[in-house]
Amino acid sequence: MCETEAIDSFVRIIGGLALFLYGAQESSRFFRQDISGDLRAGLKEGIGRLTRNKRRSFLFGAMLAAVAQSSAIAISFGIGFVDAGILSLADSLLMIMGASLGGTMVSILLSFNIFDYAPVLFAGAFFFSKLGNRKVRLIAGVLRCITIIFLGMMFLRMGAGSLFEDARAREIALSWSSSPLLMGAAAFAFAVIFQSRSAIIGLGIALAVSDALPAASALPMALGAHFGASLIAVISSFGGRLSARRMGFCAFIYYLAGSAAFIFLIQPVHRLLAAAGCSVVQELVFGQIMIALFNIMIFLPFPSLLSGLSVRMIQSSGELDQTMYIEDELLSVPSVAVLLLSREMARLSNYLEAYLQMLMIPSERNAFLFKKLPAAIEELSDSCQDYSYRISVTGEDTKLQNKFVSVSRTMSILRSMSKTLCGEISEILSDEAAHYTLQERAGIDLWNEWSGLSGKIMRISLRAFVIGEKGLIEQTRALEREYSEVCRKIRDQITISYSYGRDISKAIRVISLMQAFLGMSKILAEDEELHRMPTSTAPCEEYQFGRDGMDV
Repeated sequence: MCETEAIDSFVRIIGGLALFLYGAQESSRFFRQDISGDLRAGLKEGIGRLTRNKRRSFLFGAMLAAVAQSSAIAISFGIGFVDAGILSLADSLLMIMGASLGGTMVSILLSFNIFDYAPVLFAGAFFFSKLGNRKVRLIAGVLRCITIIFLGMMFLRMGAGSLFEDARAREIALSWSSSPLLMGAAAFAFAVIFQSRSAIIGLGIALAVSDALPAASALPMALGAHFGASLIAVISSFGGRLSARRMGFCAFIYYLAGSAAFIFLIQPVHRLLAAAGCSVVQELVFGQIMIALFNIMIFLPFPSLLSGLSVRMIQSSGELDQTMYIEDELLSVPSVAVLLLSREMARLSNYLEAYLQMLMIPSERNAFLFKKLPAAIEELSDSCQDYSYRISVTGEDTKLQNKFVSVSRTMSILRSMSKTLCGEISEILSDEAAHYTLQERAGIDLWNEWSGLSGKIMRISLRAFVIGEKGLIEQTRALEREYSEVCRKIRDQITISYSYGRDISKAIRVISLMQAFLGMSKILAEDEELHRMPTSTAPCEEYQFGRDGMDV
């Protein structure tokens, strides 16, 4: 083979691989950003049925990976569904299992050797995407992404075919590919780098068609691609919030243990496929499916056990200001994004309640929390508001639009409450002299009544905010009226027979600020549109407290 022909072959191989990876990337982008209208509505209906049947969780994961061509998207959606309360951690693991099987779809299509028609299919997808029918455009978008992968495969096969027509080049390739261990390791490394299992299988098919890949190396190559393509997505989840780390732990054990166990089956399965008359291409593709099915069969009886292990093994990191629920990947599904934002806002309200309690009763202050909560409240408040800005709700779903308007309004109130509590109220009640003056001059009975009512109004208004119960809302209004009368008595008691001074001024100021603060909490309670929002069992439930502080 002359130098020019060799260069042309390498250009085709590199260009084909780049097209292949671009097609997989476009599939992910299309799924995240371009789904809308009917597809989004259909997806929302499908999500609503996930909790009814575990098999549907599995099938949804398979569909997700088949369309999006990305393990990272499947893992992100699984995490978001857990946080939103749509799926349990065990059910989300079933979704990951389905995704591991759904990711083989493109490889199956490649084995049919239809990529010679890729230019025609791409042209058809392009022209159909210009039609007015939304469903046709969406189907055309999926087809366009797949045909880009087919175009890449076409160039890969052309490049490999022309390169390995040369006997010397084929002999060199076989000297490397004849080592199953080396091919498995290479497939793993390239899958980690390119984050695409299908691209590695496609490269293997191109080698097999050119007689540059022996049958003995097909299964190790499929196994390396199976584990490697998921590794970065799994590892990256360990750096996220609590549920992300737990999901990452489950997915890592799932892929690692399944891949390790299949190593001992490579030789028997290879002999079985060879006896059935399978070609190298068929062994590569069918082997990939068998690996995914074997992995599923091992863990199918144990998702609850694995999720329970992850809960015991992965504990809270202790970072108060880290978001636990909101997930950027789920912005493409507004119904879930709004629910996640609601959960994060409920967590913010719990922080406000915990901090108010510590301000009012110094003996209940946890040194670590009392120092960290103001900054955490501010950071969490900013994160929630920023997330709300990025949620896109169309006018097609009136119910969701009303829900989002209510969430946005509530977000504004929580922001104001956060700034008021962590601003002047915190500054005055943290001042021991002002705190003592208020307590002493109000009198112990009036002080206890005032501080007790403050905490009670906050608790009941937040409960009303979370579950939207009218009885609680009415109770909040009654308590607020009683609180106003107590505040008037305290002001009279403080100023009636004492000279006016700096501490007196602060005491009067904090009474007015607390009235305004709890007035906002009453408004929060009255917003009945935001009802049945998931609540936690304690103000800071992700933390456990011991005698000496926080145990992480």
